[in-house]
Amino acid sequence: MKHIKTYMGVCFGSLLMTLSSCEPNMDYNNPLAENEATYYNTKEHLIYAVNGAYNILQRAGGWARWMPFMLNARSDEYVFTSGAAAGEPETARLSQYNVNADLGSVSTCYQDLYVLQYAANLALEKLEANQDGAFDLNNADDKKLYDRLKGEAIFLRGLSRFYLVYFWGDEIPDRDYVTTGEGDYMLPPSEPGVIYQRMVKDFQDAANLLSDWSYEGTENEGRATKGSALAFLAKTYMARPILDGTAKAGDAEWALAKDVLWQIIDSHQYSLMDNYRDNATEDNENNAESLFEVQFSQSVETDGFNPAANGDLNDWVVTGQNTIRELEMSAPNSTESARWWNGQPSLALYNEFERDASGKIIDPRAYLGMYIPGGCNFLGKSGNWIPYEVLFSGDTFDEWRGKWFGCRKYSLDQVRSKEQSGINDRLIRYSDILLMYAECCLEADNDEATAKKYIQMVRDRANKNTEAFNTTEADLGNDYLKGNTLPTVDELLQQKPVVGRVVGSNGDVICEGMELNSVRRILKHEYSVELYWEGWRFFNLMRWYNNPNDPDQSIVLNNLKNKNALQVEQTNLTGTQVFDYSRHLRVPIPSTELSTNTNMHGNSAN
Repeated sequence: MKHIKTYMGVCFGSLLMTLSSCEPNMDYNNPLAENEATYYNTKEHLIYAVNGAYNILQRAGGWARWMPFMLNARSDEYVFTSGAAAGEPETARLSQYNVNADLGSVSTCYQDLYVLQYAANLALEKLEANQDGAFDLNNADDKKLYDRLKGEAIFLRGLSRFYLVYFWGDEIPDRDYVTTGEGDYMLPPSEPGVIYQRMVKDFQDAANLLSDWSYEGTENEGRATKGSALAFLAKTYMARPILDGTAKAGDAEWALAKDVLWQIIDSHQYSLMDNYRDNATEDNENNAESLFEVQFSQSVETDGFNPAANGDLNDWVVTGQNTIRELEMSAPNSTESARWWNGQPSLALYNEFERDASGKIIDPRAYLGMYIPGGCNFLGKSGNWIPYEVLFSGDTFDEWRGKWFGCRKYSLDQVRSKEQSGINDRLIRYSDILLMYAECCLEADNDEATAKKYIQMVRDRANKNTEAFNTTEADLGNDYLKGNTLPTVDELLQQKPVVGRVVGSNGDVICEGMELNSVRRILKHEYSVELYWEGWRFFNLMRWYNNPNDPDQSIVLNNLKNKNALQVEQTNLTGTQVFDYSRHLRVPIPSTELSTNTNMHGNSAN
């Protein structure tokens, strides 16, 4: 159930309006009207202030539209489509490493992440003021709710810092107070390393204030928990070389991250869902595997595709809490589908999945998360359940069938009359926690035995029989539901398969692939086949490139450097630049910021 969605749309506390008369020299003030001086003086109003911060995640610069592209398009698991090149070139440019400071998607994300920071700071300011004693802090129940709300707001501020620094670097403005206006808009960039320390403290403080690990099945389902804060704290420690401007390669905080991850595991509050597909559909959202999700709710009664696209001017409060990820990043825009299909899984990802002697993919996660040959059926415009070969048919689809795929994650397996979606975007899952812990065991202790144990836990779930869960005509009767096809970690070490290898039509090797001959390589492989298109692949590649202890450090970026050849092989579309870490780790500071704030400067991508 989506309890939190029933009231998260109320953002009055963040969007107070004033009315004035149009008659000259006459002001009319309604003494009964709400205003900032009188509004934040009840528990309900302070809850609304925190809800207002949550809502920013649903804006166009959040996960309603642009953020899934920002997080996925730059990785080697993604290539852009001809539809994107012709109709949505902004997303193609992200994938091409051809981003300039005027790109609207980048500017919108930058803006909305700062709006998130503002909204979180506003909620904290009002909570700390505790106007008219809205909370009796000597009352245990009041104090628990007060601490929870503070913890949520601090977590959301930490989240804004995490993504701002990840995309734009740490020499950017940062505030732990409500913007004061005028000269404050000219705030210069922070000193290197400052925001990293602040985001660490945000996640630490949030974890200390949030006492609950899960709200599953309650009216607070979907809110940030102790596990949410600890999960992002561990991500932060592990990615210190790319999040801290004073850090260098090799400065990841492995031991600290391991301790934090163990707190999550040792809480016994999370578990892997039996059905892998439950992690990307509208069924079983906010489940036992989920540590934090962006909440969406389909609003078919409105024409708006998402809650806060440019030009909506706060109409998003009315138009619902939709995401258009399904419309833009799932099934193809063929004769049987009504979707835009601006990005697709790459051949490198498709070939990452383990195969049997005949070349058939044996990992059920490929079929449960992608539209590929031998996979699920789709209920198309014809009203029929159709296989991949029909879904990808007509015009140029016939020519490229076998190289063109769809992303089934976050997709309903059928055409909708209105394609705005209510499927939550899962930012972090327990399977990721287990893989991160395995990585920390390798890095902090060189403990391969424990690392293998936690990798195996993730593979064991992938191996489960899921026929009882996937009973629609999309999957019904398919062999991949039966499970028990994947070898163990030890068997992989013996077999040493090569995964991810892509050979072009002319015989040229485009992606070398990787032989799974070490626990480290099996871990990298498992990250990819488990978490593909969930926003972490590019992030992980950048982390591994900054780990001198990793024997593969010098080659982990090769697929990005060869991405133009991969793109051409899969679509015949050119223009992707050779990936340059020094330039393409970040996206440019938007020109709107540089022209407005004369104290700001560009970053390495400008």
